Amino acid sequence: MKTLYLFALVLVLTSFNALAQDNTLMKDCSKYLQSPFVSDGQEYKAQLESGESAEFHTTFYSGNHYRIAGVSDQKDAQLIFTIYDQENRVLFTNKKYGSTPYWDFEFESTLNCTIKAQYISKEKKPGSILLLIGFKQ
Repeated sequence: MKTLYLFALVLVLTSFNALAQDNTLMKDCSKYLQSPFVSDGQEYKAQLESGESAEFHTTFYSGNHYRIAGVSDQKDAQLIFTIYDQENRVLFTNKKYGSTPYWDFEFESTLNCTIKAQYISKEKKPGSILLLIGFKQ
């Protein structure tokens, strides 16, 4: 019975830690997505090892002014995000701009895109990333 209580306690503490981490990432990322931008309502999250990447798929509609913002829970890490079109051509990468945490853009036509995100850390430990996409009201 004590083992069951101990297991339940560990599970609850782990859940609180994960929730606190998610809240911190959301707070850090949301500061780049303030008025006049409104979130598209999606959270693009991943748990990664340093150097590993995650892929997210989304559609950007013509005539909308967008902002993509990204953060990592690793303080010494460099978060790299790259947007590709359907033919896998790079439309933007923040790597060329000092790993800026956000980018504003607009497309002349509607595009289905892939966003690849990764963080590079000297400590080589696992971490979480969060990307948010917003559009100008």
